Amino acid sequence: MLAAQSTGMYVATGILFLSPVFLLLFAWKCALRTNGVLRLPTWRKHFVTAALLMAGVSTLVHIVWNISWLHSGGSPHGMGARPGLWQPLGLVLLWTFGVALVLSLFGKGKVRILLLGWAISMYVVFEFIYMLQFD
Repeated sequence: MLAAQSTGMYVATGILFLSPVFLLLFAWKCALRTNGVLRLPTWRKHFVTAALLMAGVSTLVHIVWNISWLHSGGSPHGMGARPGLWQPLGLVLLWTFGVALVLSLFGKGKVRILLLGWAISMYVVFEFIYMLQFD
């Protein structure tokens, strides 16, 4: 019974991460497509590229953090999870997310909207995983 519940949480986690991954992919597509069309200043292009890269790293770290946390027995009920990879990745997750969010403010047009949507969806995924753990 416990194995089926944990497998279900891994599947639910994977499904929940589809929305930020797709938003990030669409942001990359818009950035690459409009790179030659819009004459953005060079500094803005570099900031947008850095924001997209940091968002990708943040998404991967968030996925690994959640899988490690779930594997270590993480629970939102106040019980601590066993030590694992999730502990050192916590600060990396927060910093990469924060840097990606700040850098996304330098974007323009659809890319900025998609990156801000990505940030919101990452937070929503984080909260939904906790809500699913309450069962």
